[in-house]
Amino acid sequence: MEPLGILQHAWKTDARLVGMALDGLSDEDLVKRPDDECNPLGWTLWHQCRYEDWVISGIDGQEQVWTAGAWHDKFGVPADPDQLGMRQSLDEVMAFKPTVEHLKGYSEAVREKTLACLQSVSPDDLDREVANPSGGTRTVGEALGILVLDHFHHSGQVTYLRGYLTGKGWFGA
Repeated sequence: MEPLGILQHAWKTDARLVGMALDGLSDEDLVKRPDDECNPLGWTLWHQCRYEDWVISGIDGQEQVWTAGAWHDKFGVPADPDQLGMRQSLDEVMAFKPTVEHLKGYSEAVREKTLACLQSVSPDDLDREVANPSGGTRTVGEALGILVLDHFHHSGQVTYLRGYLTGKGWFGA
């Protein structure tokens, strides 16, 4: 297995786990949260996908899935390619009302693009500079490293929130 193949395998495994976490949830479950100061599961997963979409588009130079697939229309929000769900107020977070269907669809579309991008990244690409959402640049290797960390943190949050909402047993035996 090539080094980037490890990332591809991890992303595929994570996609199955997050898909399982969404199975059986209602759209109303997506906006529930354990405390008034916490982000809900639906927003957390949407933010995770938006950041992944933004980073991967910076690496492969292609349009984001968000706009290319008109996902912004499906979610009922502006097409702003730089709206990643960062630095939003809790009021803004709670105004966002995703559906399970749209979250699954968008996350699957982003994942497909991510896996294709990882398949095409060469060792030389890892030193190429790309934009950083906070400003400035970073290398592709740094961007992928940060994306992996961010992605799996949020997947853990999503699966925790699933357990919080429905209790033990959702993961299976």
